[in-house]
Amino acid sequence: MKFLWLSLLAAAPLASAQGYEMKSYLNLNGPQPAAFWCDAPGRVLAVTQPVVQPAQMTNQPQPVRLVQWTGPSHTWQNYQLGPADPGAGQIYTALTPAGQQVSDSPQYFIHSSNIENVNDPGYRMTHINGFKVPAGTFGCRYKPNAAFIGATARHSITVWETGSKVTYSSSNRDGTAGTYLTGGSHIGSEYRWNRNGYTYALKLDDPGATLSVLRGDKLLSKETFQAYSVSVRK
Repeated sequence: MKFLWLSLLAAAPLASAQGYEMKSYLNLNGPQPAAFWCDAPGRVLAVTQPVVQPAQMTNQPQPVRLVQWTGPSHTWQNYQLGPADPGAGQIYTALTPAGQQVSDSPQYFIHSSNIENVNDPGYRMTHINGFKVPAGTFGCRYKPNAAFIGATARHSITVWETGSKVTYSSSNRDGTAGTYLTGGSHIGSEYRWNRNGYTYALKLDDPGATLSVLRGDKLLSKETFQAYSVSVRK
C-alpha cells in the first residue's frame, strides 16, 4: 500500500496559498488535535493526531487513540493509523487495533475523498465519508463549503461564512427540529446570531469550542464540542 497522509491532519496548514487552512479538534479530557473525525447518526468518532508530523511521516503506522461518543460520555482505545491506500478519488486509511499486525487489506479503516479535499483550493473542508470500526460502519455528516462543522452531545452544528454573510444551522440528536439562523456576525474568535430576544454564540478558542444560548443577559445553556473542524481562507 502506498503511504499517503491526508487532509484532516489538524496541526499543519492544509491548503495552498489561494485556498483554505483546516484544523480539527476532539475533546478527550480537554481539546487536542484530531487527524480525522466523524459526526454519524447516534455517534461521534474521532482519531487523535499522530505525534509524527506530516513532514516526518514514513509508511509506518502511527499510534493514535480512537475516541467514540454515544451521548455525553466517551470511550477510547489505542489504535494504529495508516498506511493509506489512494484509489480513484477515494482514500482508505487503515485503522488497526494496537498490538495487531497491520494488514494489506485492513478490516477497519477511514474512508475519505481524494477529490473533495482541502488540498484543492476549491474546497473548504475534506469530505470524510465514513469510519469502519468494530462497532460498525458509520457514514459521516458533510456540509459543502462550511466554515465550521462540529458536534456536541445534543447538536450537530454547521456555520457557513461568505463575505459578511454568516449562517447557522443545527440538527438535534433527539430527532426534533433544529435551528436555522441568518444575519450572523463573526468578530474575533466568536460567531453570534440574534433572533427574538435570544443570542446564539459560538466561541472558538485555540483549541476548543463552545456553543452558548442566552436570553438577554441570562445564560440558558452552554455546550462543549466533542469534535469540530474550522476552515479559514489562507
